[in-house]
Amino acid sequence: MGAPRNLHARIVDELGRLIVEGVLGDGQPLVPEELGRRFAASRTVVREALRVLESKGMVTARPRVGTWTLPPDAWDAIDPDVIAWRVNGPDRPRHLRELAELRLAIEPQAARMAAQHRRPDELSAMAAAYELMADAVERADAEAFREADSRFHAALIRASGNALIAQLQVPVVAALRAHGEPPELVAHSRVLTLVLAKNADGAESAARRLLETVAPYRSPAP
Repeated sequence: MGAPRNLHARIVDELGRLIVEGVLGDGQPLVPEELGRRFAASRTVVREALRVLESKGMVTARPRVGTWTLPPDAWDAIDPDVIAWRVNGPDRPRHLRELAELRLAIEPQAARMAAQHRRPDELSAMAAAYELMADAVERADAEAFREADSRFHAALIRASGNALIAQLQVPVVAALRAHGEPPELVAHSRVLTLVLAKNADGAESAARRLLETVAPYRSPAP
């Protein structure tokens, strides 16, 4: 079963990238038989891949009409695969900027709410992620730092106590994995300390300063 599943994932990934790059432009038909020949895959595997893309808003399928690509405004903008395809596509700078704007809008407020709501489970998750970050810095392990950093920011957003805000951890983590942050501990420690100290104003300011240490997230000059 491993080979068909890997082929399925490869077809999803390649078609997603081709749609984002405009090779398969808006309104272009996707014929399962042609795709099957292109990828040396069965119609079942191709149709399963197209269903995945349909769930992401990138294609639409209608009985007796067929499957067609959809324009970017129909795509699921916070789907991690869509984010990854877009930040590695032709409009990478714009999409990185959009992710930066999203983080600046969400994370400082989430830090404020985390300091106010004090959810023990998520605060413990933040502290544990910070320890992993510190260990990764000591070992000069960039990949481990990136994973721990993602956990830290995801826990911070969940700690807001707002279920709608918590769902936005998905694009935030995708942004971190697409661009990353420098292995910086002091600013993260400040956010954690102020959240634990119930200092809502301080936590909000510290989260904003943390984002502004990363070039794409800096506020534009006056």
